[in-house]
Amino acid sequence: MWWCFFIFPTVLALRDIEPPPPTPVTRNTPIESWLTVRLNHFDASNTETFQMRYLYNDELANSTNIVIFVGGEWAISPGWLTGGLAFELAESAQAALFYTEHRYYGLTRPTSETSVHDLRYLNVDQALGDLAQFIQHVRSDSFENGRYRNGSVALVGCSYAGSMATWMRLAYPHLVTVALSDSGPLHAQENFPEYLEVITEALRSQGSEACVTSIEDAMRNITALLATPAGVQRVSQLFNTCGPLEASSPLDLATFYWFGITETFAYLVQYATPGDIPSACNRITNSTISSDPVERLASWITSQSTTQPCIESRYSVQVAAHTNTSYDSPQATMRLWTYQTCVEYGWYQTTTSSRQPFLSTVPLEYFHQMCTDFFPNLFDTALLRSGIARTNKLFAGLTHLPDHVISVSGGHDPWAPMAPNTTHATHLAPVFVVPDVSHCRAIRATNNSETEELENTKRRILQHMDRLMTGRTESGASNIILSPILLVFGILYLVL
Repeated sequence: MWWCFFIFPTVLALRDIEPPPPTPVTRNTPIESWLTVRLNHFDASNTETFQMRYLYNDELANSTNIVIFVGGEWAISPGWLTGGLAFELAESAQAALFYTEHRYYGLTRPTSETSVHDLRYLNVDQALGDLAQFIQHVRSDSFENGRYRNGSVALVGCSYAGSMATWMRLAYPHLVTVALSDSGPLHAQENFPEYLEVITEALRSQGSEACVTSIEDAMRNITALLATPAGVQRVSQLFNTCGPLEASSPLDLATFYWFGITETFAYLVQYATPGDIPSACNRITNSTISSDPVERLASWITSQSTTQPCIESRYSVQVAAHTNTSYDSPQATMRLWTYQTCVEYGWYQTTTSSRQPFLSTVPLEYFHQMCTDFFPNLFDTALLRSGIARTNKLFAGLTHLPDHVISVSGGHDPWAPMAPNTTHATHLAPVFVVPDVSHCRAIRATNNSETEELENTKRRILQHMDRLMTGRTESGASNIILSPILLVFGILYLVL
């Protein structure tokens, strides 16, 4: 999630950008509105407030029910109120549809800037408090004369927003009827080498063993080249770095490896659509491009949109960009999410595992240094580890799934190791792991699925959530033909 933040504006990589909006199925334009919410939900003596932005579409509302598409670490936009799975759920349940913006992101700005002092109210506890206040407001008489008073509430979230949907059902069960978490990590963890292990397996499975081997060969050859001044110059030229590589600086080298190479593969796999990975591997292994694996790797890396206009490998430049405290700075969103990882989650995607081809190029200490330099006079590893322990203690990690939460992960989602799998499922908290798909694929519309398993999973989700919202014993989603695997899931987990 946060490590992608250190690439420059065109690089989105692994912070969770707003999922690309679905094809709209309505011409209705959602309304932008604002709600005054408390700055600190846990101190009654603090009466400070700020304006929280949300979007609203009531064209499907013919009941008191509401569906909320939960915003994560991004600026919200209208597209997700005009199509997608949340829209289909609202249509089925005749519900109003809302999209909430997370505090500090987008135009929801509780403070005048993002200094370390100002960021003390940026944490998931307060963000969940915002959602709770929002739900109470929409269900009250003060919103459209009580139009949705006491209605059922469904939350739909992807990635970190999916984590929030789960945690809302845990922390505020009296306000949330049912929640869907698509690709939501629940277990906070400092070192996250499993991320690159899943990337490697996806490259091997959807690409080839030769692809993984070629990457590792290239990495070994790059390491050898960096041992000489001529080799350093060649690597800089091949990979189009924004400035000359400084092979004597461990921080600059880690920045190059991380932002230049590892993150490019992370973006490929995390947001893969059918054909993306085979296409990349075909180029990386194509000997007609070059007999040199370094040249083949550089050719593919430098052709990606995430490495344009150049790879910024200078650590000092990255620090300067991410210590700008203006909300309008190009790296503002990256700075904000980085802060949350430094004090709440970790999830640092290191190369400390031997089950990946990127050697030992990005150590855990690299991320510690980033937190230290981005947030001076605040961060140390004791704070990070205390914050991670607190997150897991408050929200139970993977040891407890709240009832009436549906969790979905892709078999090739690099975040899946931190998310629930079928061993964590209960009768009232079903979990689906869909083979061969990646991150946040279940929130997209039905009839827009890479595989039959994904399509059937979406329909089972709609059926289950509609049943909990409306009390109906069946819905339009119940007429699909289920694959044997999903039929087993349905028997085990979805029959109430």
